Amino acid sequence: MNIGTKIKNLREEKHLSQTELAFELGISQGTLHNIESGNSKKIDFLLMDKVCQFFDKDFEYFLEDKFVNNVHENHGQVGQNNNIINNFPENFLEEFKKLVEKNQANEKIIEELKEKLNTKD
Repeated sequence: MNIGTKIKNLREEKHLSQTELAFELGISQGTLHNIESGNSKKIDFLLMDKVCQFFDKDFEYFLEDKFVNNVHENHGQVGQNNNIINNFPENFLEEFKKLVEKNQANEKIIEELKEKLNTKD
C-alpha cells in the first residue's frame, strides 16, 4: 500500500473530506487528491510531519512495504513508488523522530504561553 492510499484510508476513517484534510495540512485539495491517487510521486518531509502529527502516526507507519535505497536524484523527498526512500544516513529515521517529538513539545509550550497571555487580558 503506498503513502497516498494510507493517507486516504486514515482520512476516511476520520470521516473527513479531502477539502477538510487539505485545510488542516495547509495544502490545496488538488494537491491532496494527487497524493492520494498516486499522481504525485514525491511528498516533502514537512508535509509528512504534518500528516504524522494529524493522524498521530509514526513516520515508519507510512514507510511499511517500502525499500530503503540510495537514490541521489531524490533531493530529500519521500517517494511513493517502491524504490525511492532516502539518500540519508542510517540513523535518519531516529533523528527525524526526535525532531518530530521536539516539535510537538515546542507546540505544547507555545500553547501554554498563549493561554498565559490570554488569562492576563
